[in-house]
Amino acid sequence: MGAAALVATLLGFWLVRDILTSVQRDNAGRDSRRQPGPFLQFDAPNLASKAPRRHGSRRAPRLDEILFGLPGERIVRFDNEEDYRDFLARLSASKALLLGRLDKLRAVRIGFDNLDDLDGLLDENDSFANFRVSIPELPQVDAQPNAVGFGRNTLEWLGITGDNSEWGEGVRLAMLDTGVGEHGTLGKRVRQIDLITGDGPPIALHGHGTAVAALMIGDDGVSQGIIPRANLLSIRIADDNGGSNTFLLAEGIVRAVDEGAQIINISMGSYGNSPLVQDAVAYAVEKQVLIVAAAGNEGFSTPSYPAAYEGVIAVGAVDAAGQHLAFSNTGDAIDVGAPGFDILSAWPGEEYTSFSGTSAAAPLVAGALGATMTETQSGLLLPQQALTILENNMNAAGAPGDDPFYGGGNLDVDRMVNTQTAGRFDLAVASNWYEPPAGGEVVGTLQVTVQNQGTEAMAGTTVDVIIHDDIFTITLPRLQGGASHVVSLPINDPTKGEQIAIRSTINLNGNEDRDPSNNVLAGNVGLLEGAPGTTEEDSGAGNRAPESD
Repeated sequence: MGAAALVATLLGFWLVRDILTSVQRDNAGRDSRRQPGPFLQFDAPNLASKAPRRHGSRRAPRLDEILFGLPGERIVRFDNEEDYRDFLARLSASKALLLGRLDKLRAVRIGFDNLDDLDGLLDENDSFANFRVSIPELPQVDAQPNAVGFGRNTLEWLGITGDNSEWGEGVRLAMLDTGVGEHGTLGKRVRQIDLITGDGPPIALHGHGTAVAALMIGDDGVSQGIIPRANLLSIRIADDNGGSNTFLLAEGIVRAVDEGAQIINISMGSYGNSPLVQDAVAYAVEKQVLIVAAAGNEGFSTPSYPAAYEGVIAVGAVDAAGQHLAFSNTGDAIDVGAPGFDILSAWPGEEYTSFSGTSAAAPLVAGALGATMTETQSGLLLPQQALTILENNMNAAGAPGDDPFYGGGNLDVDRMVNTQTAGRFDLAVASNWYEPPAGGEVVGTLQVTVQNQGTEAMAGTTVDVIIHDDIFTITLPRLQGGASHVVSLPINDPTKGEQIAIRSTINLNGNEDRDPSNNVLAGNVGLLEGAPGTTEEDSGAGNRAPESD
C-alpha cells in the first residue's frame, strides 16, 4: 500500500471511529430514555425528544460497511452493451447471486457467500462497493443551545403569508425515501413505487418519508406544504429502519427521471462515494431534472453523498433566527440554507411530529423550486429557470459571498415567486460577519453585508455601524434588485470574556421600504469558550444569518 493510500485509510478510520463511537454511545443510553411522551421526529440530535418507539431501531454501522460497503455485495458496471449482456449470461452460470440490475446504466448488483464465488466472473478492479445509505440519524453534535424552532411558522418565515393552497399545479415532484404513509394532509396526490419489497410481502413504513412529503405537498392548514397542488411520486428505497444502499439510490434516481419527475428530493445520505450514484446524477442532469439533497446532520465539514456531488443542490439547515445549526454539515458544496429545526410536519396515522434536520430543509427547497415554476408573473417555468431564480434570490448570510455554512444564502420563497414583480423596495442588513485577525495581528475585520432584497434599484441610503460606542456612517452605492454591498471596518479581536456589541442600521433617507424589520441587525462578538479565534454573536430578527464562525 502506498503512502497516500495509507494516509487515506487512516483518515477514513478516524472519521468512522468518531461516527461509531457517537452512535454506540447513543445506543447504550437509549433504553434508559424509553419514557412516554409526545410523538416527535428528529433527524438532528436531541434524542430525549425522539419518538420512544424509534429508540434502538437503528444499529451502529460496522466499520467495513462505511469504508468498504455492505459485506457480501459488489456493484459492477459496463461501458458497452455487449460486455453487459455477456456478464449477465456468465453470472447466471456462476455461484454469485443477481441482486439487482439497472439496464439504463448497465450496472449489476451481485451477492456472494465467499470471494471464491467470483472466480472467473470478474477481476478485482472490475467492481466497487455497495455503500450504506440512510436517513440522517447519526448525529455527532447537538443544535446550539440558543437555536430557535419554527413550529407552525415555517411558511411565514419563508415569506408565504397568503393562501398557497393552489400552488404547484402541474409540477412533477419525486422523493426517494422510506415511502409515504396515510395522512389527510397528503390527500390522494401521492403515487408510490416500492423498490424495497418488490413482489414480496409488505413491510412496515418508517414515518420519515411522510414527514418529508408533507413539507412539500401538505394541505390541511396544520402541516401545510409549499406546493399542495403538485403531483408527488414517492419511490421507496429504504426499509422500516430508514436503511438503504447506493444501488437502490441510483435505481431510484433513474426511475424518477424515467417516470417524468422534474424535481427529485433526497433526504438521505451516505459517506461512500459511489461511481454508480454519480452516473445516476449525471443521467438526471442530462435530462434537465433537478436533484435536491440533504447535507447531513453529523456536523462534518463535508456534506454526505449525493449532496456533495456536482449537479446536486445541497441543502444545509438553519433555525428560525437564520442561524446555521451546529449539526448541519458544511463545506464548499453547500448551496443554500433552509429551515431545519422543530418544524411541524405530518406522521403516519394522522399524527403530527416536530421535525428537525437537513431532511426537513431539503424538501422545503424542492417545494420552493416547484412554486417558482408556477407562481411567478412569467407564467410556467422550466426547472432550470427556477434554479436560476433560486440562485439569484437567496438572502445573504454568513461571510460575504458563498461560504461553507450557508452556500449562497438562506431560502426566501417570497423573493423567488416575486422575482418579476415590479415595485418591491426592500433594503436589508443581511449579515454582520466577524473575520478574526490573521497571523499575529490583533485587529480583525467586521464585514457588514447590505442586500437589496427587492426588485427595484435603491440609492441615496446610508448605513450606521456601531462598534461598542463608536459610530461609523457609510454611504451606500446604488444597488440594483438582488445586489449586495459589503462594508468592511477594523475591529479589535475580543479578549477572553469580552463581548463587543455590534449594531448595523440602514438609513433610508426618504426611500420606500416594504420590510423595515430587516433594516437593523444587532449582536455581539466574543470568544467561544475553549475555541480560540471563533466568535459568538446573536442574530437579528427574521431570516438573517448568525454572525459566527
